[in-house]
Amino acid sequence: METAAFLRGMGAGLAVGAAIGLVVEANRTSMKTGVGRTMQHMGSAMDTAVHNMMH
Repeated sequence: METAAFLRGMGAGLAVGAAIGLVVEANRTSMKTGVGRTMQHMGSAMDTAVHNMMH
């Protein structure tokens, strides 16, 4: 798998997830908490994937 294609796919997924998060009706505090938690998990997954591809 090419790294550039992987990163484009991850970026597109994050953009779609953020757009869906804005559309879904929820109170602002829980939405911010949920988005922050999701971004943290995605960042960790991406770090792990890049680390595994490098080794």
